Amino acid sequence: MTADARRIAFTSRTLHHVDLERAAVGALEARDFRRAFALADRRCRILPHPGARAHLLRAEALFRLDLKDAAVASVAKALELEPDDLAAARRMMAWGGGLAQIEAARSVTRRDDDPDSVRSALLLLEQNGQDSCARIDFLDEEVKGWVTWRGADDPHLSLAQADQSSTVQLPADPRHRFALDGRRAASFRLMRPASAASQRLEIAQADRIIASVQLPANRAPDRRAPPQRPPRAGSAETLPLTIIIPVYRDLAATRACIESALTAVACTPGATIVAVDDASPEPDIKRLLGELASEQRIRLLTNAHNLGFVGAVNRALAETDTGDVVLLNSDTTVPKYALQRLRSAVQSTPGVGTATPLSNNGEYTSFPIPNRSNPLPSPDELELLDELAGTANSGIAIDIPNGIGFCLYITRECLDAVHELSDDFYRGYLEDVDFCLRAAEAGFRNVCIPSVFVGHEGSRSFLGEKRSLVLRNLRVLEHRYRRYATECAAFLLADPLRECRTALELKLLSNEQCATSPHVILCGSAVGREIATRRCRQLATEDKRGLIVHFRAEGQRQLAAIFAPDGGAPQSIALDVATAEGREALLQLLADLRIRSLEISEPNRIPGACLVQLTQHFAYELLITDTRLAERAAIGSGLHPDWTGLVERARGVIAIGEEGAAFSVSVLGLQVVRPSDPLVRPARRPAASGPARLGLLALRGSAAELRFIRALSDQIANAHADAEIIVLGTTLDDLKLMQRTNVMVAGEIAVDDVATLIEGHGITKLVLDIGEPAFGHPLVDALLATGLPAAATEWLPTPPGRSRKTDLKLQPGFDADETVAAVLDWVVEDVQLHPDRRSSRHRREVGARLP
Repeated sequence: MTADARRIAFTSRTLHHVDLERAAVGALEARDFRRAFALADRRCRILPHPGARAHLLRAEALFRLDLKDAAVASVAKALELEPDDLAAARRMMAWGGGLAQIEAARSVTRRDDDPDSVRSALLLLEQNGQDSCARIDFLDEEVKGWVTWRGADDPHLSLAQADQSSTVQLPADPRHRFALDGRRAASFRLMRPASAASQRLEIAQADRIIASVQLPANRAPDRRAPPQRPPRAGSAETLPLTIIIPVYRDLAATRACIESALTAVACTPGATIVAVDDASPEPDIKRLLGELASEQRIRLLTNAHNLGFVGAVNRALAETDTGDVVLLNSDTTVPKYALQRLRSAVQSTPGVGTATPLSNNGEYTSFPIPNRSNPLPSPDELELLDELAGTANSGIAIDIPNGIGFCLYITRECLDAVHELSDDFYRGYLEDVDFCLRAAEAGFRNVCIPSVFVGHEGSRSFLGEKRSLVLRNLRVLEHRYRRYATECAAFLLADPLRECRTALELKLLSNEQCATSPHVILCGSAVGREIATRRCRQLATEDKRGLIVHFRAEGQRQLAAIFAPDGGAPQSIALDVATAEGREALLQLLADLRIRSLEISEPNRIPGACLVQLTQHFAYELLITDTRLAERAAIGSGLHPDWTGLVERARGVIAIGEEGAAFSVSVLGLQVVRPSDPLVRPARRPAASGPARLGLLALRGSAAELRFIRALSDQIANAHADAEIIVLGTTLDDLKLMQRTNVMVAGEIAVDDVATLIEGHGITKLVLDIGEPAFGHPLVDALLATGLPAAATEWLPTPPGRSRKTDLKLQPGFDADETVAAVLDWVVEDVQLHPDRRSSRHRREVGARLP
């Protein structure tokens, strides 16, 4: 594509994402697949968060570039965002493999109206052992669809609800459009009886079930005034508490849940367990529940037909007319005193309708990282977390937009006002949210009780179907409660539970101090944070635990955020070290941890007063991540006078990778320790065809980077109109750069993205140094591992036999103009350059090829 054809007016910051998608479509239509990839890939890296459409555009471009694995991964991301997207399912069925391809074929049969696509899906399913299939579409008034099968027996369709069931035969239709190659098929259409409860539709052939679907209620439940309930008991009277556990599958999780709940109930006066066997297909679960009921350890309700989560809960609620209740998922683990303290906290908090404890997997209430499925702790760890939460957050209740159903405490007053769970959602997701929003409309509070911690494994019943079901029901919720999405966004932004997580983390760290003694690494930038994270991974290979203290400015505050890069606790601690109290708190925390070592990187970015106190109280080492300790970035310049004392008092100097070590020796004159690091051998890649495409790594988003890219763009445009610059990272002004015909800015990238970016963009060479190097940054090593020719500063002469003639070594101390000139000659002219450092008569002869 010519430079003029590449010109796009990227001028609107608010509509940039729309411009990218439109331009990507245009590039696909013009069959410029590299350009289409570049545009769609950038769209997938910027805000607002991309939808399935953007990832499908990216996938289409990758597939046309013959990068099938990357294309399939992009389709998988689209399906993760929109599980019901038919275009994504068709592509996964055509391009994918394994379980993802089979699930896509099932999605096509359920949703596609194109007979040819459905036939292809049926054939694929049959090749993978599924010789029967059904599609079921339902409205309030009717159910319709089709079924295919093999064998002589015709299937039958049954529609069951709480008090009645009906069955019809489905005779084979030899003229059916899917009755091919010995396969039999039939269509059906029947009226639905009005019901305020959910209905279960099943299609079965002989003794096997072909399809089973829970249909939501098609008639509004009776919302007349409820019968009079006994008033809430006074403080001196023990309230009944009913723990409701719906059970369907997963014996191991069910057993663990009930055993933990029985222990907790024994410590909670007036508490009982009601388990609902929701027509479980597992005989071992039925046996377990029967034994517990016969021993009178639980009360057991058994459904003749599977009613789903909502039907099971509502049946238990209908048979529980006094006291508060707790809805408990069968994949939870309840600490010994959790229920007792949860009830006490609710009783002492006015206006509560629902209450949710902290959990490893509880959406808003997740710990240590909120809104994430953190790993389930062991039973002993759960007991400790619950105990520490009780002391850290005693007497606290935080209002949240809605409770979370894994462990949802509901007061009797709230039940009397709101009644049962709504039965007009699909298959057991978000009905708990709907209940909580109705409770809020009735004037009740939905709160988190952060003094209680309950473990939650996560969804085990529906596996890959969960997201599709959640998104489907979420659309219903957002339509029904217009302010819900806004309230959730405001809650996430404010994060009122952060202080509670911090308090628990401090207790947890204090409890662990004698056993774990971590290594602590200080940093002060996003680049330094990535290098510190890599350093912690090195420590982990030696069975050592690393923590990072990241200093950052936030308005008038100077925060020291302490976190574990492996995703464990802590994640929420942030101390304001602009104040003497904050600095003292940080010192005390590190002292209490009895840290094994302190490594300081980026000392110029650490608040001076804090740095002085830390170096006075702890022995430390220096981690070399950039050139700021040097007088100048030139061979033999030595230490900057401001840092001489800091270096002299250090126990040692650490450098990750060859470049950092070479800089320390040749410029600073220091001996360094290089931690062991797995050797990554460069991959051999075939040379990309077409014009030169220079991949330029931008890590810092600085003015120096922006000036360098603009200058290099101008020079390349004058020398070679078809050459392009691909900026791997973000800059101060991406849009300004992208208005140039020879610059594409990829956006924020990760190590796992490198291979796809190199191949998708067709990058032929790399520039790894722009201004300030980042020694040990994971992206630098990932790019070097591609095996592409690379331009980087050479701090020490390369030993004979270890150099590559295709690389460009930049001399330490080069200014930006000299670097631009060297890179220009290397990229465009590709000729042997001979540096003459004694003379400036040849302005562009300032770089040197490795011999």
